[in-house]
Amino acid sequence: MKHIKNFNNWGIEKEKINNEYLYNFSPRPREIIFTKWGINIGFESDGKKNFLRPVLVLKKIGSLYWVVPLTSKLKENMFHYRLQSVSFDAVENSMIMLSQARVIDEKRFIRKIGEVSWKEYKEIQKKIKNLYF
Repeated sequence: MKHIKNFNNWGIEKEKINNEYLYNFSPRPREIIFTKWGINIGFESDGKKNFLRPVLVLKKIGSLYWVVPLTSKLKENMFHYRLQSVSFDAVENSMIMLSQARVIDEKRFIRKIGEVSWKEYKEIQKKIKNLYF
């Protein structure tokens, strides 16, 4: 059965996000933040309940942030990386979807839920570099 995506509700939510800040400070690299991720096309990752998706912040670029989304679906391949040092209880088995990295506006941030260690962050940077560059 094909999953039906409700783009209309996401459009309404996106307009609200554009008109107000939901989160009032600048996340730092290594932090895991809940974001309003929304509904996307095809195999792009979607937000889940209330359009939320946790992301790992990779880098700040002006008022934009380069982030990579998390998933609880465990996959062993070059496009996924299983987090080892996560310091939050929201998801026990968390993976980052390296192939889904993207730039988002700071208005999408909701709240910090954790962070990864510096050592693991450096490992993630290497994996991102190998995948993209």
